[in-house]
Amino acid sequence: PKAGLDKLFNTGNLNIGIIIAILAVIIIYVVLHKTTFGYELKACGSNKSASKYAGINEKKSIVFSMVIAGALSGLGGGLLYLSGSGKYLQVLDVLAPEGFSGISVALLGMSHPLGILFAGLFIAHLTVGGFNIQLYNFVPEVIDMIIAVIIYCGAFALMFKQLLNTFMASQIEESSEARENKDNTDNIVGEDDEHAEKEESQ
Repeated sequence: PKAGLDKLFNTGNLNIGIIIAILAVIIIYVVLHKTTFGYELKACGSNKSASKYAGINEKKSIVFSMVIAGALSGLGGGLLYLSGSGKYLQVLDVLAPEGFSGISVALLGMSHPLGILFAGLFIAHLTVGGFNIQLYNFVPEVIDMIIAVIIYCGAFALMFKQLLNTFMASQIEESSEARENKDNTDNIVGEDDEHAEKEESQ
């Protein structure tokens, strides 16, 4: 499982899992952004009803997305326990928190494969740092609070972005309606003026 990485790097925890993670990111990126199947998955995730009316089988897309997510989760869990790099090898009856951390990573990475890769590395560094700060009489739960604050800030940023986009769309729609009403009024006034000129000429 180490694949010789423990000899290249001055650490005993680096294993082939990082290579598999990078390969998985590349494969998922290509599938989502370069194939029709990936376009259908993203369209169904954005708006299931619109995808249905566009002719996309939304049930098939949902099932395939669940299969892909389950396969990646199983791959991550297998690497955690089989690579010999986790502290959970001696405590197999305790549920590892990495599965729940995946939700934070997905949110912080904006559900983008490349963003998730860097977000995962960031969260992993914070988590490992939380274990190390115990040597300096710090409480490791501080790292969980820091991660929670980061996630909340990211969620609020997305919420405000959505509200701003909605507000801008409504403003554009109102301005276009006002412009159309003005054009219609100008046309009516122009027709009335032409009609009045014809009557005067007669």
